[in-house]
Amino acid sequence: MSVFLHRLTNGLICLVLVVAFTAVPAFGVAKPLPIGFLTTAQFVFYFMVFLTAFAAGALGPPAAVERWLKPVGLSEWNERIGFFTYGSLYLTSALLCMRMKLAIFGTYDQAYLSAYVGWILTAVGSYLFVIGLAAPKRIKKITYPHYLGVIFLASGLAFSHLTWFPLLALPGILVFMGWRIEKIESAQEVEPVSLPAGVFRVIPFFY
Repeated sequence: MSVFLHRLTNGLICLVLVVAFTAVPAFGVAKPLPIGFLTTAQFVFYFMVFLTAFAAGALGPPAAVERWLKPVGLSEWNERIGFFTYGSLYLTSALLCMRMKLAIFGTYDQAYLSAYVGWILTAVGSYLFVIGLAAPKRIKKITYPHYLGVIFLASGLAFSHLTWFPLLALPGILVFMGWRIEKIESAQEVEPVSLPAGVFRVIPFFY
């Protein structure tokens, strides 16, 4: 298989996975409701996330997707399951807040600025996530930029769905990232990254 086809396949695999784990909670919550429950704010967010998933798979390390799909040991299986479960619950909480009209900034007409903020956060998160996987050295001021991208994406999801409640789950994401970084550096058998002046960690609480 040529490099181009390999990258294209990786991109499509990532896209299918993200679509599946986005569509299931969205369809489950929105199905009983009339057309119009999901607004432009949410559809733009989903489009940006799907594009990010494809770009990350296509532009990231060619062997990364295959490695991620073949976890080794119980620890890695738990990591994969936990990642998708937490993500699906995070999205479901936002959709349920919309449906029940709880912990929301307002209706789309009242809080459309929140949707714009969500799009901006999502765009920044998408850039950091893709560049962090494809060319992390291009961002010299941040270590592990793709993890910072996840924080922006999660924040963008909440604002795009016009609800603040999911933001309360961000500390859980930070805990997971701290564990992941510690695991990566331990597996490499190296000391934690020594940061020069002007460079900061995405998770300062753990270091």
